[in-house]
Amino acid sequence: MSLTSSDTILDFTHLSQSLNEICSICDLEGTADCVKSKCLNGFSRIVVDFYKAKGILNISGAETLIPSRDYKTYDKDLLTTAIADTCKLCRQCRDNHADNCVISLVRNSMEYAFWGESIPYPGNIFEYLDLVRDKDTEVAHYIMENYRKKDNSPK
Repeated sequence: MSLTSSDTILDFTHLSQSLNEICSICDLEGTADCVKSKCLNGFSRIVVDFYKAKGILNISGAETLIPSRDYKTYDKDLLTTAIADTCKLCRQCRDNHADNCVISLVRNSMEYAFWGESIPYPGNIFEYLDLVRDKDTEVAHYIMENYRKKDNSPK
């Protein structure tokens, strides 16, 4: 699905800031060893930039490109903030949820960075938070609190 001029354009400002902050504390950032396509956060930045440039929300096949074997240590607070940012951008697709949606790609990447696996997304934020709560109550609460205070509403 691509967004046309009549569709709502999503504002990725907060999410981009969160992703940039994650990169800013990485020892590899700005070095020859920084390969964005092999980094969970770098991949996330690539897909967000793709959306901003092309206006295409679903990137066919991109879910298979998530670098799930990136084993760097990430700041947990920054990851949960980024996950909360993706929740705020979620369009509540429910049955129409697509794993190749830019929002889903970023959320899955942050989940891999946090837990080493992704959490199935039911297309609804609150059902998703129930699944997160099963893994870690504190993280689910943190995501919800950040979700509530973030303003990423569509422009």
